Amino acid sequence: MGLISETKLRILQSIRNEPTYGYDLAEALDLSSGYVYTHLKELREEGMIEVTEEEGDRKIYQLTDRGELLVRALEDDV
Repeated sequence: MGLISETKLRILQSIRNEPTYGYDLAEALDLSSGYVYTHLKELREEGMIEVTEEEGDRKIYQLTDRGELLVRALEDDV
């Protein structure tokens, strides 16, 4: 088993390219929004992403330094 799931890695890689809203991320990755929001919550709790802007219920997610290091490490591993 890897350090993190493939789905979480795909989310981190997408957010790395461009900070984004959860709903837009779900569409881009062709995943249900509920599934994506569950992973976003876990990634936030793990310190891998943060909310940089909030407008009502809409939040923009961005990688933290810790998240960036994880993505780099996992990409170097491949």
